[in-house]
Amino acid sequence: MHELVIKGGSVALDDGWRECDVGIEQGRIAALGIGLIGEATLDARGRWVMPGGIDAHCHLDQPAWKGFTTADDFESGSISAAFGGTTCIVAFASPGPNMTSIDAFNRAINCAAGRSVIDYGLHSVVTTNTGSDLIDQFRHLVRAGVTSVKLYMTYEGFAVDDDLMLAVMDKARTFGMIVMVHAENDAAIRRTRKRLVGLGHTHLRYHSVALGEAMEREAAHRALTFAEIAGARVVIVHVSCRQTAEEIVRSRARGVNAIAETCPQYVFFSASDLDREPVEEAVKYMFTPPPRSRNNQDYLWNALEDGTVDLWSSDHSPYYLSKLLSDPQKLTFDKAGGSTPGLETRLPLLFSAGLLSGRLSLERYLDLTARNAAEVYGLAHLKGRISPGLDADLVLWDPRLKWKITQPVLHSNVEFTPYEGIDVTGKPTTVLVRGVPVVADGRLCANPGFGSFVFRTTAGVKNFGHPIEDTAPWVNR
Repeated sequence: MHELVIKGGSVALDDGWRECDVGIEQGRIAALGIGLIGEATLDARGRWVMPGGIDAHCHLDQPAWKGFTTADDFESGSISAAFGGTTCIVAFASPGPNMTSIDAFNRAINCAAGRSVIDYGLHSVVTTNTGSDLIDQFRHLVRAGVTSVKLYMTYEGFAVDDDLMLAVMDKARTFGMIVMVHAENDAAIRRTRKRLVGLGHTHLRYHSVALGEAMEREAAHRALTFAEIAGARVVIVHVSCRQTAEEIVRSRARGVNAIAETCPQYVFFSASDLDREPVEEAVKYMFTPPPRSRNNQDYLWNALEDGTVDLWSSDHSPYYLSKLLSDPQKLTFDKAGGSTPGLETRLPLLFSAGLLSGRLSLERYLDLTARNAAEVYGLAHLKGRISPGLDADLVLWDPRLKWKITQPVLHSNVEFTPYEGIDVTGKPTTVLVRGVPVVADGRLCANPGFGSFVFRTTAGVKNFGHPIEDTAPWVNR
């Protein structure tokens, strides 16, 4: 007899749909079958039983940046994620001024403790202030269960130079860590921003020019080339356009272990949204990289379908709209802040527009929402699939429920959603983390602190390339 049995649902497994029961014991999936008996049962008739989502790109409770503080901490952010069908997040241990990567990790782990209602991990971040002792810091982080490191190629105080990028890739490979790269050419952005302002072109729509596709493409090409030289494993995060995706495809053909991530904002919005009036409406689409021309949307949808893009993440960047609008003089593209709340809407948007529409197969949907993130970020030993032995992170979806995304029905502390008014079909109704209901019939059940920090594993050597110094071109003919 199992502790809990989910009965009567259509269960999404690696090999397709199966009408079966799910037996749960001690927080793990214990059995899949017909007629399972449990001390307690959960009726899933009319529901689709899906793996809990993994969102491995979100920003919560970060140090203030440019005078802005994040609206969501690990409590409100994790609640929002849970209502959207996500059962595990990996947020960034973002450093404040003069913080090492370890300082930033210690800060983030303290911010998260006792707050999250779902399980969580942390990514490390390296900046020019991290310090030269990368080996010691990476060793400490890996022992603490942090097996990924992020680099920014833009933003004052965050942007790394080529020497530091190569050093991080070299040392990350030593520890089996994966390197995440925010790829935008900082010098090109600064140059173009200055010229636009000089011409008097300061409307928010020029954000898409100052941070144009060429800036992203060049930076991605450079980061991927450095990964090729170092034999590193890399994720190019928030791929916004075809040009960047094609750089990733070309690098894979050269043997680079390159992973592509995109986000809902790049398939649902375009640069024309930055041209909305009034400007107070356009500021809701001030994210980075910016929304692109509409032809990129179709390309990215196709890339999600065919596997060119591996990950679907929110890049949840929650800043208060009231703060963004507090100084009208700063509502120019070079001064305005940005906010991209999306933890809660990430899965419903893909469920409705991707899976239910037939644009995505079940296999691709499962890859994008949890399975690939688990494999890439060292969670596959615990999460990402419905399989005996793994955590019972399960979500019951009502595939027929029609609803409209509006800010009042969401749970983030941000006062708006860029997806306002979008009609979707399908919604999570019950969400279990390690077999315990966190959301039941649309109501929050878990207390802050129920979620646990997850120790992630490093990748095996088979996942990495060979450093250029190990090659012998004189042998190859």
